[in-house]
Amino acid sequence: MPPIPDKYLEQRILNAALDLCRTRGERGLTLRMVARAAGTTTPTIYKRFHSKEALRLALARHIWQDLIEQIVTSSRIEESYRRYLSFSEAHPEEYKVLMAAWAEVFASEKERPGEIWLLAQLANRFGGKPEEYAPMYYALLLLCHGAATFINMATNERVRTALRENCILACDTLIQNVDILRVRA
Repeated sequence: MPPIPDKYLEQRILNAALDLCRTRGERGLTLRMVARAAGTTTPTIYKRFHSKEALRLALARHIWQDLIEQIVTSSRIEESYRRYLSFSEAHPEEYKVLMAAWAEVFASEKERPGEIWLLAQLANRFGGKPEEYAPMYYALLLLCHGAATFINMATNERVRTALRENCILACDTLIQNVDILRVRA
């Protein structure tokens, strides 16, 4: 009788990779360590993920989904970018993995639930069509991503606080002046 495939294996591998990333950082993402933590073998990981880079990319997509979930469950726009920054600070090692694969993860999304959510929130609050707010979406995303990157690089808490507070101030100011980045259809 052939062995029964483990339908949870891929998720176990990603969870193991995420745990190792959290506890050991980038150096914890060796395929051997991931296999051991997932209760499988290195060749089995290669069957699911062609390479270490493929595993990293899958892990980055998983982290991106966790971040998006934080954003789209916000009650207000202002809360969403605060949650973005909080997520990146609470999960610095995961954010580094995400940063390393940022272009691939962001460009490969067919639907962007975070973008859809934010555009709908802006249209509901300020009127008009969601697509009119695309420049605002990108401004907020780029501000938060840039600030999160710098915050996670900073070793001085005073600098981290200044970066966080200034990013929030800039985002709040953009929301208060939403028309400067609104493209009326």
